[in-house]
This record gives sequence, structure tokens and C-alpha cells, in this order.
Amino acid sequence: MSKFDELCQVYRKSRRAFLDYEQACQDFARDLVYGMIEYFEWPRDQEINYIPLGEELDPTNKFYALAGAMRMNEESFWHFGVELRIYEPGGSYPSPFVLSFYIKKVGPFFIVKLGPKGREIKINEEQRNALEPFYEAVFRQIAEFFAKKYHQALAQQEQELGFITLTPASDTQK
Repeated sequence: MSKFDELCQVYRKSRRAFLDYEQACQDFARDLVYGMIEYFEWPRDQEINYIPLGEELDPTNKFYALAGAMRMNEESFWHFGVELRIYEPGGSYPSPFVLSFYIKKVGPFFIVKLGPKGREIKINEEQRNALEPFYEAVFRQIAEFFAKKYHQALAQQEQELGFITLTPASDTQK
């Protein structure tokens, strides 16, 4: 085997390991989001959009599969946004908002951050089906956002990406 062939083998193994890592993070992200939506008892008929974070979006074309919305940052976190829509009882005054998730895998743990500056939460890959405390923490953050920070978020012209960010949208928020 030539030195070139050896390098090709090393590249192949490294590339395969990265693709496996990417797939593991995508699978975990999908389970995390689906579990959260189920925990919240989110209406099944309501559209849930995945969006890449930090990119200018065309509001008429934001249909990404989760894998297509995930990007890797300089800290090796895969990040993506989940756009949901909340409204007043009866469906009036809908307001879209984005939850920003950051995920990476280190050994047997998935590390999750809620937003780019969120604290790191370790989730053992063997316990990924027992995430009710995590979902409850996300629920409390969303409730607190709308109870205490919604008006401020509406007033800001330039929004810094946090865990919860209002989607720049229509007059329906007012």
C-alpha cells in the first residue's frame, strides 16, 4: 500500500467518524424536539419549522428538514432553530418565535445549550428518553419570556439571538 493509499484510508475513517457524529447529533436533536412538542401537547395541526440560525431567511421559503437547518459553530456545537407559533385563545393574534438549540456529543453525553449563551446541560445518551425535567425547564423559560420579556422583544429593532427570539414578522404581534 502506498503512502497516498494510507492517507486515503485515514481520511476515509476520519470522514466516516464525522458523519457518524453528525448523524448521532441529528437523531438526538430530532428526538429532543419531538419529545418537547409532545410534552407541550402542541397542536398537531400547527406547522413547526426548522431554520438555520444566523442566516438571512426568505420568509416565503423556510422549509428545512432538521438536518438541513443544522450548522456547526466554532465550538463544535450543532445549532438550529425551531420556529413555533403561539396565539391567543381561539387562534387570534398569532406570534411566531424561535427556540435556539445548540447540541454536541462528548463521550456518552449530549451537551445541550438553550441559546448561544445558555449554560451547558449534560444528557447521558442512555437516559435520553427521560427528559421531562429538561422539557419542563424549556417550558418555564418560554412562559417567563412571554410573561416578562415579550414587550421588550417587540420594542427592539435589532434582536440579539437568545434562546427565545421573536420572528420578525407581521403586524399580527401587535
